[in-house]
Parts: sequence; structure tokens; C-alpha cells
Amino acid sequence: MPATLTADQVREVNAFTHVENELIDDAIGDVLAAIDARGWSSDLDVLYTTDHGEFQGDFGMLFKGPYHVDSLMRLPLIWRPAPNTKTLPSRVSAPVGLVSLASTFAHIAGIERPNYTEAPRLPVSDSDAQTLGHERVLTEWDSVLFGKIVHLRTICRNNWVCTAALDGTMNKFGEGELYDLTNDPLQHVNR
Repeated sequence: MPATLTADQVREVNAFTHVENELIDDAIGDVLAAIDARGWSSDLDVLYTTDHGEFQGDFGMLFKGPYHVDSLMRLPLIWRPAPNTKTLPSRVSAPVGLVSLASTFAHIAGIERPNYTEAPRLPVSDSDAQTLGHERVLTEWDSVLFGKIVHLRTICRNNWVCTAALDGTMNKFGEGELYDLTNDPLQHVNR
């Protein structure tokens, strides 16, 4: 974050972000109302997510970057199964990844999971998550950023986050980070 930003300016950026979220909510509401008006709601699964989080002042930073921290990896992901499936509403606490979407779409369509998919479908309950094997999530980042090569590999499991920076990313030997989200939810202590 530029050193010239004040705490008030960071709060203003966050306020604008929340306004954008409200605009998105309103627009999604309009789309769902139009779908309902056509009589399609009972057969329609709705999935809502994004591809990354934002720092919004976490770690003194704004926006995003090549860091595997909770504020960038914990994404909104809402799946409302079609009402005609009679799936009960639930909140799943198991970690899931966006790579599960392809399998989920196949499941919704009533077809077998294609062999090229990388993860099982999204679970509909915590017990379903255990059955499907959603006890961990793997995340990768590979890019060139500001002339630097960045290769990160992260596993999230049992409320721990472990990131390995591959050789050449941080130094010629690579290094990593390990956080206990139960006792250090803001990820301030690299163990």
C-alpha cells in the first residue's frame, strides 16, 4: 500500500468495496427475479463466487498479489441447488476449491464426473464433504510479477495453511510459510 494512504483513505476504499458489493447483490437480485418471472427458478441451480479476495488493508496492503493468505484465498462461494432437488440448505465448513466447479456442473446435469476433472463436486453438507474427500485444498500461483518469477504451492488443511515458495521465487533455495489459523487467524506468526 502506498505510504501516502491514511487510515481514513483505507476506510474509504473499503467503503467503496462494500458499495460495489451492494450493487452486485442488487444486480443478481434483478437477474434472479427475471428468471423467476419466466418460471425457470425451480429447475435452476445458482452458483456465485469470485476468483480471488482482496487485502483491503490486511498486512498494510490493498488489492491483491502473489500471497496465499486467508484474505485472498477465502472466497465467497454460494451454491443454491435447484429447489426441485429438495436439497436442504446448509453451510459447509470443509475447505473447497474452485476446481470443484466442473465436477459440480456435471453432477447438476446428471452425468458422471468426467475423468479430466481435478476435484470432486462441491459438498452439500459437512458429512458429504468427508465422503467426497474435501479435507484439504491445494492452491497454486505461477507468474512473472514485476520481473520476478513467482511459484507458490499451498495446502489448507485442519485450519493450517502451509505455503512453499519454489526455488527462485524468494531466493535460490525457496522458502515457505506456515500459519495456524485457529490461534493466529490474522496470519501474523510464521511458524
